[in-house]
Amino acid sequence: MRATCVSDSYSLKSAAFLLKPIGGDLPHMGQTVSTSRRCVMQNSNLVQETQILSKLLLVDLNVSIWSGRKKLRAEDLGVDLNLPPSELASLGSKRITDPDEIKEFDRLKRRAIRLLETNGVRFMGGYGLPNDVAPAVAAELQDIQRLFSQQIQIFIGKYDQICIDWMNKWNGKPQWRKAIENAITPKAVVQQRLGFRFTLCRVVPDASDASLSKGLEQEVQGLSGQLFREIADAAEDLLDNSFVGKGSVSRKAVSAMLKMHKKLSSLAFLNPKVQDVADYMMAVIGKLPKTGPYEGSQFQDLLGLIMNLSDETKILKMAEVFSKNSTDVQSTLQVQAPLVIDSPIAVPVVVESTEPHLIDDEETAFDLAGENLLVSDVPMDVSHTAPIVTLDELMTDTTLEGDMSIGELSALAEQIQSSAVQSVPVVEACALPAAHIVAPVVELQSGAIEFCM
Repeated sequence: MRATCVSDSYSLKSAAFLLKPIGGDLPHMGQTVSTSRRCVMQNSNLVQETQILSKLLLVDLNVSIWSGRKKLRAEDLGVDLNLPPSELASLGSKRITDPDEIKEFDRLKRRAIRLLETNGVRFMGGYGLPNDVAPAVAAELQDIQRLFSQQIQIFIGKYDQICIDWMNKWNGKPQWRKAIENAITPKAVVQQRLGFRFTLCRVVPDASDASLSKGLEQEVQGLSGQLFREIADAAEDLLDNSFVGKGSVSRKAVSAMLKMHKKLSSLAFLNPKVQDVADYMMAVIGKLPKTGPYEGSQFQDLLGLIMNLSDETKILKMAEVFSKNSTDVQSTLQVQAPLVIDSPIAVPVVVESTEPHLIDDEETAFDLAGENLLVSDVPMDVSHTAPIVTLDELMTDTTLEGDMSIGELSALAEQIQSSAVQSVPVVEACALPAAHIVAPVVELQSGAIEFCM
């Protein structure tokens, strides 16, 4: 067991690996081949696991907050009470201090958790952070820790007065005031129950015993699935809060989607499918203007995207489709701009960066690597535009070729989904033609129909 700690003191148990024959007798030829094959597979898994772990730091966050409550007792409520037996029900708790005075501790804890959830993925009871974002996250955690410590000093400094003010609030109920007074917790005890600690550790597999490797191996193999679950949860919240029942969204919603994209991109080393999903997101978001609101077709595009991301099953299905496509995902996901040019003229060239720098500050309009990245002053002659297959064309023409790109395919699926959400009765009419187009990419036609739905 070995863990390399890079801040604070912390003991971490990690799984180990050992590739060795089991038993004392010499194996015969068949057993030798089997053992060799097993060792090759174990070595391959070990290499892949070690590569992933070398790109992750494990963060353990430990925040303790005093509740400001004590157990409510029968004598606190007076005599002659007909209470049920303790086996049936308990009395709960009573507040012995003003809850508003401890809200700041809860706010700082939520800020720290939100920071880790935005930049990392749940891993081994903590959070796995990519190496490149870990320093910035650690710096912000240190800032939160400093604010938490300051708040402890402020709270403890006025603790006695807080207790007196809380008791005086119930002067009209002497029995209640007395119950609070009898339950007051000493200041020193309260201070011990307030704390903010975090630790960053490097998890390193220790090749000492193969039987200990299974747990860590399973944890690492499940990281990409855990990441997709977290993206689906975040997308579902955004869908419910910003899209449902609305016809437009602000740049704040797009900023939240860019944070999801940033998380996927930074953790793309977990699985190639992760980057495919991130590219799909940027294919939709990258064509939007820098400022909102977004309505009409832009809203429909975003709605289709967030609906796909809000379902873990759909995310996995999209990732499978993308991974099976033989062409480069980055090129197939390009979204055609709706430009119609009658004659060759000089127009600005659309330049797309292969590694866009995303600004995800909610207070700042999202940008792709600067203010003017998308527009170039270099003239270019354009004599025609590539044909774009629309949902209407798909419904009226069942003879379309079955070699559409993933970008065109995902755009059609978004149109179908968006139409269904808006209660437009086109799902039944377009299902079979759409499946005809999708079938060459998806293994079965039924799977194609389900993907479009």
